[in-house]
Amino acid sequence: MATVTPYLVFPGTCKEAMGFYQKALGGSITIMQSFGESGMPVPPGCEDRIFNAELQAGDLRLKASDDLPGHDVQMGSHMSLFVTFPDATSKQAAFEALAEGGTIMFPLDDNFGMLKDPYGMQWMFVHGSH
Repeated sequence: MATVTPYLVFPGTCKEAMGFYQKALGGSITIMQSFGESGMPVPPGCEDRIFNAELQAGDLRLKASDDLPGHDVQMGSHMSLFVTFPDATSKQAAFEALAEGGTIMFPLDDNFGMLKDPYGMQWMFVHGSH
């Protein structure tokens, strides 16, 4: 069975926002990794922005990151549905079905893909434990 996790994108305020959500909702921040720590090449001045964050509070799980130049947060792009599938086959099938009539933002590779469906909703796809 696939799981869906809200994925929030912030304009450089991810760390602050996740701290706020932790205080408001309880739980713990289980991941807080900057772009600089990730090893990804990023534009100068973006190293401290958050690449990957996660808050776990009971059954609630929120994933989040900051935007980067060229991928600026705009109304409607600040949240995605992050779907974890049990295997690559089911992930591939759902990706292809939801991409029909939509826009592929990041083609499905080894274990990540992202698209905007025909109704404007953004989806992220992985398989395994994430």
